[in-house]
Amino acid sequence: MNKITLLISGVAFVLASNLGFAQRFGATPEDSAECIMNNSLYVEFYKQKQWADAYEPWKKVVELCPKYHNNTYVRGNAILANLYATAATPAEREQYFNDMLMVCDKRTEAFGDKANNIARKAQIYSQYKPNETETIYNLYKEAAQEGGANLDQQYCVLYLQATINYLKAIKANTEQMSVLFDVYDYASETMEGSLTQTSNDLDSLTQINDTKNMEKLQKELDNTRSNIAALETLIEPFASCEKIIPIYENRFNNNPTDLALLKKITTNLSRKDCTKSELFFKATENLHKQEPTPRSAFLMGQMLVGKEEYTSAAKYLEEAENTAEDISTKAKAAYQLANALYRSKNYSAARTAARRAAGYDKSLAGKTTLLVANMYLATAGQNAAFAAYDEAARAKALDPSLAADANRVMNAAHGRFPTKENLFFEGGSAGGTVSVGGWIGGTATVRTR
Repeated sequence: MNKITLLISGVAFVLASNLGFAQRFGATPEDSAECIMNNSLYVEFYKQKQWADAYEPWKKVVELCPKYHNNTYVRGNAILANLYATAATPAEREQYFNDMLMVCDKRTEAFGDKANNIARKAQIYSQYKPNETETIYNLYKEAAQEGGANLDQQYCVLYLQATINYLKAIKANTEQMSVLFDVYDYASETMEGSLTQTSNDLDSLTQINDTKNMEKLQKELDNTRSNIAALETLIEPFASCEKIIPIYENRFNNNPTDLALLKKITTNLSRKDCTKSELFFKATENLHKQEPTPRSAFLMGQMLVGKEEYTSAAKYLEEAENTAEDISTKAKAAYQLANALYRSKNYSAARTAARRAAGYDKSLAGKTTLLVANMYLATAGQNAAFAAYDEAARAKALDPSLAADANRVMNAAHGRFPTKENLFFEGGSAGGTVSVGGWIGGTATVRTR
């Protein structure tokens, strides 16, 4: 032990004894004094990366004063990981592995957050015992059941990966593969709910120009989008309609009125755009007959869109929007309603529905704006082309991921612009504004080819 460590430990002990930290950190004043001393010891060794020397005083802190500081557990993970990596025998490695699991349990006892700590145990198994796929899967399952929508997003993604690994390990049959889509559904709903909430919070902060918190929420928003993209990448190899439908078809035929099953079928087929399948039609109809809800009305609308019965679809989607209590369902219903009305060429009503959708969920602003741009493009007239170009450019600015589709609209609109000569004879000037008549209304920027 070096002199600096001895000095720090001595000072800590004196402070604890003389200033009377009576039961502040431990169960007794003596525990508190010993806690301070051992904390100083292990922290100094930790800074010097002397993991073996840090181990015993660190364990003493966990034993005597588990609520001393969250860093006890964060640093403990680093100590144990390094000791595991340099362990001389399998028995030592097993000891450090068990200590890592213990850290998760002690952290829960001290600071709560049980769901995420269970997920941390699953992560530890994944790192050190990756072949124990069933244990890893069951731990993530327990974490999800405990935490619900509050489980950290990173663990939602890892839960799906663990489910895939487990199903591969047991060589799951078609029936067993339905578990995969239950997990995907849970993770997707959790993240989509977070995306909606964060988008709306960000919009509120934007209105009051709270720059500091805006930056924080924007990072959260970007992180959620990245996690959603990771989910989609994981599920993609299993998510074709040809693979999903057989998973549920036999179960549906055996019990076509099982409400829980109907909800799973309609949710997962809807998510992966399998809404033109016969299974989706039957399951949706049975669900709406038994339990008409905003969700089932929404799914009926989706089903009829799949059948290209847009007028009938619009009625169900309008019902879903009007009766839904949560903003997320209202947003999805309004967006799909806008699409149905657009396809039935009821552009004015479609634009109104699109704007309502963006009002419910700001993350849809880019998509709804691009939809309106397509409506303008489908409207005859030079000025409608100007409006379509403006709207598509705005959609691209709102959501850069839409750039390719927005550019297609802009290029198509550009083809309808007048030449410089024609514009001159019409008495207009590029860069100016022009009134757009008809249902579009408003003004647009004058442009030339």
